[in-house]
Parts: sequence; C-alpha cells; structure tokens
Amino acid sequence: MNKKQALIYGIILIVLFFFVPKAIKYLRFNKSVGIVTQISTGTFHGLRDSTSFEYPNILFITEKKQEVYYRKDNEVLFVMPEVGDKITVIYNPQDPKDAYLSRIGSFWFALPDLLLFGILIFLLIGVVNIVFVKSKKKKKAES
Repeated sequence: MNKKQALIYGIILIVLFFFVPKAIKYLRFNKSVGIVTQISTGTFHGLRDSTSFEYPNILFITEKKQEVYYRKDNEVLFVMPEVGDKITVIYNPQDPKDAYLSRIGSFWFALPDLLLFGILIFLLIGVVNIVFVKSKKKKKAES
C-alpha cells in the first residue's frame, strides 16, 4: 500500500465513522414543520474579542401533539430564517428536545463535529507521513 492509498482508506474510515451513525439517527427521527418564533442573540467570548451570533427559536408540534420549543446555538446556518418562517425540524420521537433543523449544516455538519473531523484528518495525515518516512528510512538502511 502506498501513501496515497493509505490516506484515501483513512479518510473513508473517518467519513464512515461520522456519517453512518448520523444516517442511522436521521432515519429514526421524525419530521415536523415548525415556526420561527424569535431570533435570539448570543455572545461567544474568545481569547481577545467577543463575537455576537444569532440563532432561531422554533416551535414545533410532535406526532403526539406535544408543543416543543427548540433552540440550538451551535448549528451552522448558511441562511438565517426570519420570525414567522416555516422550517422543517427533525426530532427524536422518544425525546423531542433532541431536535435539529432539517438543513445540511444543522444536522450533518454541526460545529463540534466539524472540528473533530478536521482534527482526525490532520492526525491521519501526520500518522501516515510518519509511517511512510520510517519505512523509507528502514529501506535505505537495509540497502
């Protein structure tokens, strides 16, 4: 196996590690159409500056006719909805507060997942490079 193949196999394994469990979870979740009731503002305090961000508060009704107020401030939103907008929500039928906006950035690419995914790819590249550098040195020493 060469370096390129090792990287490709490693990336495939990492992608499977992230997306197969999410796909299974997605298939078990129910869908509901909710209404954006409010846009809240939060603040992230970094090392030097504070950054403001906005996130929607959404009301949706489950299949069991429960009203659930949903708010997640760690989702990646490419387009911010406005108050009164209807938006599809996916939720766990056993725990409706475990909900996500039915958008690609909300469920599939939550910020903590993206950070962990990037770290794992970085580590994979480092490990593959170390292994192949050691094997090259070993071959040179043998010849």
